[in-house]
Amino acid sequence: MDNPHSCHEIKTETPHQPGNAKVLVDEGDTEIYTCPMHPQIRQIGPGSCPICGMALEPVELALSDKPDPELIDMSKRFWVSLALSIPLLAKVMGEHFIPWIHQNLNNDLTRFAQLALATPVVIWGGLPFFVRGVQSIKTLKLNMFTLIALGVGVAFAYSLAITLFPLAFMEFTKQSTPPEVYYEAAAIITTLVLLGQVLELKARSQTNSALRALFDLAPKTAHIIDADGQEREIAISEVMVGDNLRVRPGEKIPVDGVVVEGHSAVDQSMLTGESLPVEKLPFDKVTGATINGTGAIIIRAERVGAETMLSQIVAQVAKAQRSRAPIQRMADIVSGYFVPIVVIIALLSAIIWWFWGPEPKAAN
Repeated sequence: MDNPHSCHEIKTETPHQPGNAKVLVDEGDTEIYTCPMHPQIRQIGPGSCPICGMALEPVELALSDKPDPELIDMSKRFWVSLALSIPLLAKVMGEHFIPWIHQNLNNDLTRFAQLALATPVVIWGGLPFFVRGVQSIKTLKLNMFTLIALGVGVAFAYSLAITLFPLAFMEFTKQSTPPEVYYEAAAIITTLVLLGQVLELKARSQTNSALRALFDLAPKTAHIIDADGQEREIAISEVMVGDNLRVRPGEKIPVDGVVVEGHSAVDQSMLTGESLPVEKLPFDKVTGATINGTGAIIIRAERVGAETMLSQIVAQVAKAQRSRAPIQRMADIVSGYFVPIVVIIALLSAIIWWFWGPEPKAAN
């Protein structure tokens, strides 16, 4: 899912030019994805940004309404992880309220039970985060997934070592019982991060659905009048600039154009919010997807495809969805220093404890 395949940085982006940029495209193997935080990152197919680790988004809105496979995958990981994490959390939290739990459920069997519950959460549920964390280390562009992978990985590995070698830790710490394990911390952190990913992907999916619904306001066909005066129905994608189109009463106007014959009142509420229809006479402009009233009119197409007003609105909303607020640039700069500083502080803390910390310190 999050394979960083074919991912590369580009210096410039092709500006949106009316007439040659498509607002909606059919999904396929060549669909380009980009990072909303770092638009210079582009790749073929979904994945994660090598700079910040965020899930990439399609550059162009997909025409098909099929479910988002990434959302389905993350949702499955979240619900399974949540089901396995609840018993771990209940055991740890219960120790604070029911002493019996701490006295009777703190043995080797319990630790192996926690290991069995936490392993699928960390290894399978958290796999995308480990992939992104390793990728960030390889590219030396540390991000939040670096911290997540390190935190969850160290907590799980430490707990696993205690579970497999309790006597060694008892001898090292000079205690009669092994140290506490942190399976619940690794599992809960993984589950919460999965929840954040699911919410983010759902928000993106809902926005895309709203854009598709907006684009679906446009009619799918138009009635073209040929040079010999014959009328026939064609797909909206076949309409060319200069074509004469007949719009019957109650039909949606197929494309942006100008009235050349007839008169009617057009409902423009979807575009302007006007409650009353607007009268249209010859030489008046009409907008695609608005609804013709009681009169039949003939219009000459002036803007088709991605050049129509509706397509431009969809394109601007999609562009705004991928754009970054100015404060996000500052957040990028801060995060570039924050993650390395946190890692350095953690390493220094370990070194200081190793040599000069309280018992049971490592250097004896």
